[in-house]
Amino acid sequence: MSKERFTERQADVRDSAARLAEAVMQPDSDLIRDATIQRFEFTFEVVWKTLKLYLERQGYECGGPRPTLKKAFAENIFSTAEEAERWLLMLDDRNLTSHAYDEELATRIYRSIVRDYAPLLGKMAGKIQTLEWD
Repeated sequence: MSKERFTERQADVRDSAARLAEAVMQPDSDLIRDATIQRFEFTFEVVWKTLKLYLERQGYECGGPRPTLKKAFAENIFSTAEEAERWLLMLDDRNLTSHAYDEELATRIYRSIVRDYAPLLGKMAGKIQTLEWD
């Protein structure tokens, strides 16, 4: 992958995190909940895939999202072990939203997105903007 393409991915991360932040600021409703979950899924995908590209450029083999997140922690991209653990919980919730729809589950995950996941994704979007493509 070229530096230009990585720069495009950085912009995708920034833009998707901003759209997610916009969604979580809206008054709660079924429509907003569903839209927020959709934006969360997309933002999570673009973030982990961008991390994977960056880490592979550094010479690491990553595979899927779980090994990529674990390698990101090992490379100090996450601030703390607790933050890394929250990312793994976020991955689990993202997997749940992608494969089945359950009203109670959607409500629980929506609350986690608003409270925890959107801020984490926003923080990571900022961090990704600082990564250098050497």
